Amino acid sequence: MTLQVKLLALDSALSSCSAAVIEGGEIKSEIFENRMRGQAERLMPICQDVCEQAGLSFDDLDAIAVTCGPGTFTGVRIGLAAAKGLALALGIPLVGVTSLDVVARNAADKRGNGRIAIAFDARRSEVYWQIFDVMGGRVVPVMTPVAVPLVDIESHIDDQVTAVIGTGAELVKSFLSQDAQDRLSFPDLPSQPTAGTLGQIAYERLEEELASGVKVEAVVPLYLRAPDAVAAKPISYPFQNK
Repeated sequence: MTLQVKLLALDSALSSCSAAVIEGGEIKSEIFENRMRGQAERLMPICQDVCEQAGLSFDDLDAIAVTCGPGTFTGVRIGLAAAKGLALALGIPLVGVTSLDVVARNAADKRGNGRIAIAFDARRSEVYWQIFDVMGGRVVPVMTPVAVPLVDIESHIDDQVTAVIGTGAELVKSFLSQDAQDRLSFPDLPSQPTAGTLGQIAYERLEEELASGVKVEAVVPLYLRAPDAVAAKPISYPFQNK
């Protein structure tokens, strides 16, 4: 059923901004920009550009895919807001995929079988962390994603992990014992999610998502911890009590 599906994938979860059109499981067009700022202004124009490159308009789309986190709180919100807005306006399904899944899949396409760990810099001396088994280009999560203090990271690496990949890989390396550093590799592979890979994952999951009746509103952000910014506490002045 999904063979003719035209899917728009978009990502702004970390320090990049990307969009891609997937048709029949193949990447028809893709744009990737590394940017720490301006994601809110660039994301929708990039989405329009990749649709035009694929010879499509938004009205031609059958589904939307988005990274739902973890990542920067602002980036995750921007991506989800854009994706939900499009899906609701067009009346088409929305598929959420974690940014960790996308980077793991990118790594799997370039490595042999084995166990890998994905680490994203989460600030506050933490990493977002998840371990996957790679089998024939597919990735299977071994654990649920977590936020791990860097001082505790070595205790979260089992003996079967052979590589650490992602924006937090070098941070992880600096907190490991020499024995662990010698045992693991830190390959120079894409550390950011790419919309093309995101779209291919979502395309593979779409039929199951439709069968389960998942609604757009059910795609929610994966933050893994409280936001860095917190609301200011109200201040009570003496005159207010009179």
